[in-house]
Amino acid sequence: MKVAWFDAEEWEKEYLQYKTSDLDIEFFEESLNADTVEEAEGFDAVAVFVDSTVDEEVLNSLDADLVACRSTGYDHVDLDAAEENRITVCNVPQYGGSTVAEHTFGLILSLSRKIYDAIRKVEEGSFDHEGLRGFDLNGKKLGVIGTGAIGQNVIQIAKGFGMDVIAYDPYGDDKLEEELGFMYVSLEDLLSKSDVVTLHCPLTDSTRHMLSEDEFDLMDGALLVNTARGELVDTEALINALENDSVSAAGLDVLEEECYVEEDIEVMGDLEDECDLELILEDHMLMERSDVLVTPHNAFNSEEAMHRIVDTTLDNLRNRENRV
Repeated sequence: MKVAWFDAEEWEKEYLQYKTSDLDIEFFEESLNADTVEEAEGFDAVAVFVDSTVDEEVLNSLDADLVACRSTGYDHVDLDAAEENRITVCNVPQYGGSTVAEHTFGLILSLSRKIYDAIRKVEEGSFDHEGLRGFDLNGKKLGVIGTGAIGQNVIQIAKGFGMDVIAYDPYGDDKLEEELGFMYVSLEDLLSKSDVVTLHCPLTDSTRHMLSEDEFDLMDGALLVNTARGELVDTEALINALENDSVSAAGLDVLEEECYVEEDIEVMGDLEDECDLELILEDHMLMERSDVLVTPHNAFNSEEAMHRIVDTTLDNLRNRENRV
């Protein structure tokens, strides 16, 4: 099988050189999109990361009959167009259950104990405690939206901190509820009762902007953490919620418009056809707030998780399992 491996990083080339004697892999540092699809000519399969845009135009042009996503999410692939072109799409269902959960708690702790503020204060030459009083997680209520692999790991970690956990999932599992010691509630109850709300659900048509103005109005000063997908949260509504203290602080590993977040507004003008400039500006408003921490979509990025992604992708290429 000839495989075009897009979004390639140097470590992947080194890691794969002893694992792929049965596959003919060519690496491309650029992402797969309408401008680079010619590079995939003659290949049986393409392997892509979330930075690639595998839309109808790309899929109509592919010789490959397999798209292997090196991610759990696959919203960067037009599944309808893939089906029309008889192209199989595979993903990596589980690779970062513990990895993303640990990053989630890194953000929670950074907010609850004002760790970033403390570091910045020391860097500025001050060693006093003024403005740095946080709160204990022990005894607080954590609301987990989505109880898949990542959500389950978050619940287990929360139990170690002595937190009371409630969860919302339209496909709740009673056995899991009993096993991990949490309670399923409605989304409305979760938002109104939680001290910390954390998102761990996929992006679909039904979950886009699942947290918007009406939902934030139910919250009463909770922390919000999002390590899932930026589009789950209405950015403008979040800014308003921070302004009126419905949300006391936010830790975000994802933003609603990650297309471009540099500060050169003049360069932004060249991106009107590709990006939502209003959302980009709103993202900047979030990043400039002292009550918001933003990390660069990095929750997945541990050495162990990346190895699991590559290993599962190889299995998918060989076996075409984990079909979306």
